[in-house]
Amino acid sequence: MSITQINRIRINEGLFDLSIDLAKGVISRITPSHNASAGVNTGDARDAGGLQYLPATTDMHIHLDKHFLGEPWRPLQPFITLPGQLAFEKSMLASLPTTAAERARRLIDLLLSHGTTKIRTHVDVDPQIGISHLEDVLQVREEYRGIMDIEIVAFPQQGLLRSDSVSVMKNALRAGAEYVGGVDPAGLDRQVDRCLDVTFELSAEFNAGVDLHLHDPGHLGLYTISRFADLTAQAGKGGRTAVSHAYCLGQVTEAESRELAQQLKANDVAIITSVPLDRPMPRVDQLVAEGVTVHVGSDNILDAWSPFGNGDLLARGAKLAEKFGWILDDQLLQTYPLISAGPLTPKEGDAASFILVPAANAKHAIASAPQREAVFSGGKLAGGKWAEAAKEISYR
Repeated sequence: MSITQINRIRINEGLFDLSIDLAKGVISRITPSHNASAGVNTGDARDAGGLQYLPATTDMHIHLDKHFLGEPWRPLQPFITLPGQLAFEKSMLASLPTTAAERARRLIDLLLSHGTTKIRTHVDVDPQIGISHLEDVLQVREEYRGIMDIEIVAFPQQGLLRSDSVSVMKNALRAGAEYVGGVDPAGLDRQVDRCLDVTFELSAEFNAGVDLHLHDPGHLGLYTISRFADLTAQAGKGGRTAVSHAYCLGQVTEAESRELAQQLKANDVAIITSVPLDRPMPRVDQLVAEGVTVHVGSDNILDAWSPFGNGDLLARGAKLAEKFGWILDDQLLQTYPLISAGPLTPKEGDAASFILVPAANAKHAIASAPQREAVFSGGKLAGGKWAEAAKEISYR
């Protein structure tokens, strides 16, 4: 079943009929609804009955290759040291009966059901596994092309220098990864400046972006981010670099984090947060006020690090708004740019990637994270109850 007409969609405070150009994957027409469309469901038209329009969500930090969704329950161990946890994760992943490709498909399908149609995934590479995970994810990306937009970060989880991963990182970037990843230049690699220099050398050689995991705390983390921002400016990479997690921004004074936020804004470096409950996190309200680009991602979803997570970016956005006390209408609405690249008020010619939910308005939707009735990606029905009822979800 292909749907080209959806009637009585709630956009802002009004009801509209929306037409989809399937060939182009865009919204071709938006007109005020008429009562004549109520209850009309034909082969290519559906009555939304006042369901709220939301832009599809964007998950900017996820790991397609190393979750345990659909696997037998596996008990975790307490975190003691980072090297110890990395060894534990590596042994857990090696014991899985599934391939990275199978795991990637499983998680992508879950994300689509929640309304996410674009992701940035970090994919493990190291001298032992080589680029095997990356090759699997590249294959899956082709299978979902046109349904899920996937950016790939080559991620040296075991440490860029510590595990001698520079060579395998080059292989990953040649194979198709678009971002150079990294993790804790101080805490793991123990060579802050050398690690960052090599990271940006790889970025320059392969014309790649950079997305760095940073858990290092306090002023050590602050120095790392400041140096990262300087290197971004020197390399002319503004708009193509990000620091993920950046817990240190919530561990220093507001004056110190504001000064660094101004440097991030000036050098166009993004911050990506998973909205953790168990540790300090960046002051997102301050970053937004200073004009820094901020994204939200799921990060861990039932893996060797955490048994939690479900890939629902709307629910994660609600958690962020609640954490920062965003209860006013304008504050609730400012959550959407952090979890989506799409507009709350669509116009003709926009990509037909959106969600339909039972909510009074967009403010109500971010506060309640309601069930997804329908998920459209590039004009195609890709998830939600409508797709389940049609039993037509097939991406490959």
